[in-house]
Amino acid sequence: MKKIIFSIVLFVSLFHSVNSVAQTNTKVTQVFTLIYNTRFDEAEKLLESADFHTESFYFQVLKLDLFWWKYSISKSKADEEKLNTVLNWFSEQDQNSKYSETNKLIWLSYKMRFEVKRKNYLKAYLLKSEVEDQLEVVMKNPMNLPESQQNLLSVFVLLLQYSHEAGSVFGKDSVKQVCLKELQKFASYTDLIVSSEAHYFLGRIYTKMEKEPQKGRIHFQVLSERFPQNQLFADLATGKATDF
Repeated sequence: MKKIIFSIVLFVSLFHSVNSVAQTNTKVTQVFTLIYNTRFDEAEKLLESADFHTESFYFQVLKLDLFWWKYSISKSKADEEKLNTVLNWFSEQDQNSKYSETNKLIWLSYKMRFEVKRKNYLKAYLLKSEVEDQLEVVMKNPMNLPESQQNLLSVFVLLLQYSHEAGSVFGKDSVKQVCLKELQKFASYTDLIVSSEAHYFLGRIYTKMEKEPQKGRIHFQVLSERFPQNQLFADLATGKATDF
């Protein structure tokens, strides 16, 4: 157990300081803000502009995030098909680059969540083991990424590690607490994307997994203030929404 905790802390601490001030650039933050304010058409238009493709890591992640949120809110068949298309596109990106293992982890986890949303639980269960195997690969082989990108990856890894412990009969509460503590650190960062993702994951964990919705609402209140056009965040902040 101590080895597991050490590996989590080591992976995260290799790439962030206590008071990180690393920032993503303005256009990346602008697209992220549009997505989280549910202004999807504007976000897609800006994301598809020619100069954005130089931001390979963020272009791919934000494109996936855009269609994930669009489908999650609308739950329409058309948006489901678009998200599935983007998931297939994402799986083919950077297969021979330094991002290949990270992209595979991101793709597998989104694919698993997608199957859960579609209530295809058997496929989601089969994907779960692939996610856990790929998480181990990424944690054993950390990449030398720009700090803002590595911080975002660390937040994502902490969510998956927490989920692994929470979903296992052998899961350790001490490991979950380490993940929550590290996510809290990232939530306090000045980087809007890293901080907001950490707040969302904490809100989701406390609401759905820890069964402490009052703690979850604290994080959704922060998100609702940051992204006032997002009605889902507003409903989560007041406890009106539970299906997300």
